[in-house]
Amino acid sequence: MYHRPVIPQRERLLQLARLAGIDAFTQRFGAPASAQPDATALRALVDERLDDIAAALVEEAAASDDVTDAAGAASYLEDRLTTLGDLLSKQQGEALRLAFRQRTKDW
Repeated sequence: MYHRPVIPQRERLLQLARLAGIDAFTQRFGAPASAQPDATALRALVDERLDDIAAALVEEAAASDDVTDAAGAASYLEDRLTTLGDLLSKQQGEALRLAFRQRTKDW
C-alpha cells in the first residue's frame, strides 16, 4: 500500500502563500515563514484569491514534465489539493477544481 509522505503544516502554509500571492498573504498575516493564521482568516484569503490560486496551479501544471494532457493536469491538481489538505474548505477545493478545469479544458 502506498503512503503519502506527511508534509509539515508550515510547508503547506508556505505553498498556499505562494499560490495566493506572497504580497497578499504577507499584508494579511505577516511573513509566511512565521505567520500563524487561524483557519477562518486563511480561508477568507483563499476565497478572495481563488482565481489567482487557480491560475497559479495551472501554471505549475503547465511547467510540470509529468503533465502532458488534461487528464494529467487533473491528476496534478488532485495531488496539490491533497497536499494542501485542510487549509482549504471542501467548497474551496471544488471551486478550484472547476476553475482549473475551465482553464485546462483544451489541453
